[in-house]
Amino acid sequence: DGASHGFTAQDVDLSTVDHVEFFKGAGAMLFGKALGGYGGAANYIRKAPTQETFARAVATKASFAVTRFTADVNAPLNDDKSLLFRMTGSAQSLGSFVDFTRTRSFDIAPMLAFTADNGDRATLRAEHNGARLVWRDGVPADPVFLHVPKEFYAGLPANEHETPFFDDLTFSYEHAFNKDWKVAAVVDYFLYADRWGWFTGWGYDGFQSVIFGNPVRARTANRSFDAQLRLNGRFDTGILSHTVFLGLEQWDFYFGYNNDVARYEAAPLNIFLPVYSPGVSYAGAFWSNGVARALSRSVYGQDLIDLNENWRILIGGRYDLLAQRERVFDPFGALTGEPTSSLSKGTKGYFSPRAGILYRPDEETQFFAAYGKSLIPNTGVRIQSGEATPPQQDTQYELGLRREFLDRKMSFEVGLFDVTRDNVAIPNPANPSGFYSVVTGQQHSHGIEVNLGGEILPNLKINAVATFLHALVSKDDNIPSQQGSDLLGAPRRVYSFSANYAFDAGDLKGLELGASYYYASRLEATLPNTYGFTLAPQQMLGASLGYALNDNLKLEINAANFTNRPNWTSNGALYHGEPRTIAASLSYKY
Repeated sequence: DGASHGFTAQDVDLSTVDHVEFFKGAGAMLFGKALGGYGGAANYIRKAPTQETFARAVATKASFAVTRFTADVNAPLNDDKSLLFRMTGSAQSLGSFVDFTRTRSFDIAPMLAFTADNGDRATLRAEHNGARLVWRDGVPADPVFLHVPKEFYAGLPANEHETPFFDDLTFSYEHAFNKDWKVAAVVDYFLYADRWGWFTGWGYDGFQSVIFGNPVRARTANRSFDAQLRLNGRFDTGILSHTVFLGLEQWDFYFGYNNDVARYEAAPLNIFLPVYSPGVSYAGAFWSNGVARALSRSVYGQDLIDLNENWRILIGGRYDLLAQRERVFDPFGALTGEPTSSLSKGTKGYFSPRAGILYRPDEETQFFAAYGKSLIPNTGVRIQSGEATPPQQDTQYELGLRREFLDRKMSFEVGLFDVTRDNVAIPNPANPSGFYSVVTGQQHSHGIEVNLGGEILPNLKINAVATFLHALVSKDDNIPSQQGSDLLGAPRRVYSFSANYAFDAGDLKGLELGASYYYASRLEATLPNTYGFTLAPQQMLGASLGYALNDNLKLEINAANFTNRPNWTSNGALYHGEPRTIAASLSYKY
């Protein structure tokens, strides 16, 4: 709902989500808003109370002992429907094709909405999510692991059980001054905590074993407070029509941790005859702790100007006054390599401009060009000077077109993009422990994306996407051999296609059929890239079948990776892709 819980990706329970907005350069210009970072920021719009009375429930059973149940209940609480209530919930038990890996979790999210006689709307939302799980490590990035059984677990289950939870409380208020101007205030408080395990030296010994170094049990917590005031409006100046979006934001992020580091290294794990230790001793463990805080006070605005019926321009920007502070206490040098007590802090302002231009020769065709900058704080990254770490800064350029046809039932889009990310944190060569970093790295990506989608025939919807990408390390003062390496998880070519057909008449009315195909070209397995060590192209074929048994009951069956292809990905560790998976869902609503 536009609130920040941090500057990185996070898990979201999809039972709470109504739809997702993706902010890109083109989206900023065409839709008049992109207050998140460029190149892939996602805004999850959560389900809100409505004036209907309904209840929905979905039960799912899938391969690898997966069971999931979701519910969604909505009802007005008074006769004039000014007070509305909605609650979503989910519970799931997830197994895995990897030994020991499992998850048990639940989520509950009640919401209240009140609409006053003058149209003002206030909404209060809460959410609690809790889980117990054993983390999946992947396997070390070495070719030998491409030939071990996919079920192999390259960790110690006794040390890697987790108990994460989060609580989220959001209040919003909207007021319309008239049909052209409205103001909205949003306040969001988010708390996340976890107990989990990791290792100081996980990897491969080059012979036959996974090595771990010292086991670590960590207790972490982070909280964020985000308050925003947004003003939307329209006005004219002569022949020009303006749509403006102005806002103020205060964002406060806190992160704290405490580590217990075992005195002795864990025994290596033989990859051919694995024997897993039943426990890990933390008797007399070393310890370390730390806290980090980032506080941002921001003002942002943009003006979408209609010059005439053919031309539109966007001018905007955001100013962030970013204060950062971090304290680290490691009296035994268990993580830093030497006894450490340090404090880093600093405050600096950053301006992120954005601009775009749109040309519409007719109602079905749009040409656009967009430019923008954004920043992502390097929270948790430490430099030995004691100064606050400068944030990552992205600069993006984009060109493209959009064409609609078949009475606007189909659309064709093509976009060319170029993104440079500066101030990427890389390990400090003067600190072998890897605890300190330098922010001299740079990453660069450019490419083209083509999308064709819509209802090509009555009841037949298709979507085809092709992406051609080159993403690489363009600068690394620490590891020169890394410069020019392709980034992990960035295939140079990606193709996907999906088709869905719904029968709306005759004996097959209520039947829906779907098929999908995904292809990604070879991936680099390591960074720096290793000559001759790449991961084979990914290919996945999917299918779906749905049938409405009546107006209230629907059965759906989905198959993923139908051909059971052994796909691999890498983010520094190697991960075997999901094998063939079949899922059946039964949904009921009234």
